[in-house]
Amino acid sequence: MLGLENAMSTISIKGDFSETALSLLTNALGREKRIVADSLRTARDKVNALAKMLSVDVEKLMRGEIEHVESKDMQLIELEGEVELLMQFETELKELESFEICR
Repeated sequence: MLGLENAMSTISIKGDFSETALSLLTNALGREKRIVADSLRTARDKVNALAKMLSVDVEKLMRGEIEHVESKDMQLIELEGEVELLMQFETELKELESFEICR
């Protein structure tokens, strides 16, 4: 690796921006962070509840070490989907938290 995964990028938006426009952008970013954080909490709660109900280790399931028996197949697939969502929300939140609005 070249260490580029931590390189900061700049996105410019051109326009006649007033304090109101900057406030709107800041508020929109904050709102999106809250939405993703809430979705992350919901997904985490669902993963924990399903894993407990099915008595499975999520890490083993995601590594393919848990056999999908017919009686639990649909629930295990649901759990795998929720874990995928959880990971997506974690990635999105990390990205959103790295954003900074500059003047």
